[in-house]
Amino acid sequence: MASLIFLLTVLILLILGIGIIINVIRHKPFGLKLKLAAVISVVYSISWIAFNLLSKDVPVALGTDICFDDWCAAVTQIDNGPAVQKQFERLHTDSTWIVLTLKMSNHARGIAQKPSEPRVHIIDAGDKEWARSKKGQELLEQTAGAQPGIGQRLELRQSLETKLVFAVPVQSTGLKVLIEEGPFITNLLFPDDRQVFLVP
Repeated sequence: MASLIFLLTVLILLILGIGIIINVIRHKPFGLKLKLAAVISVVYSISWIAFNLLSKDVPVALGTDICFDDWCAAVTQIDNGPAVQKQFERLHTDSTWIVLTLKMSNHARGIAQKPSEPRVHIIDAGDKEWARSKKGQELLEQTAGAQPGIGQRLELRQSLETKLVFAVPVQSTGLKVLIEEGPFITNLLFPDDRQVFLVP
């Protein structure tokens, strides 16, 4: 529904924009179309802000699939114990190191699936987010071997497991794992409640 409302809004604004350009070329008044476009933009923006304020994070259990169409991903393990801290301490001693085990799967009935710009972040209580640590990932792969990327194409009913390394400031609290998919433009859709995995 959120995608439909967004596409409809964009289509209306596009039609109004074309109408404004045509009126300008023909030296005809375009004030009404411009005002209508402004009203639609303001209403959408206010609605987006309201949905954003009302949305919340919903904790889910480890192993719960977060699905985008038929591509799904689940955090199956979160490791941030003393052994992990010791393994990465030579990189940053002022960071808490977190190793996620992520399982990706194709739930489609008859076709391969490839996610569109999948992202995994650690977020804190203030909604600040951290992406995967490149140096931490390289150090992990020296011992665990090369890990599959999360954007890989999955054949029908195929699943794939990978490990991701994150470094967050030691003072960070309320840490959660967020899985997202889709281009940046999806941030313009009305926000829904987010399913997150709590970091112990």
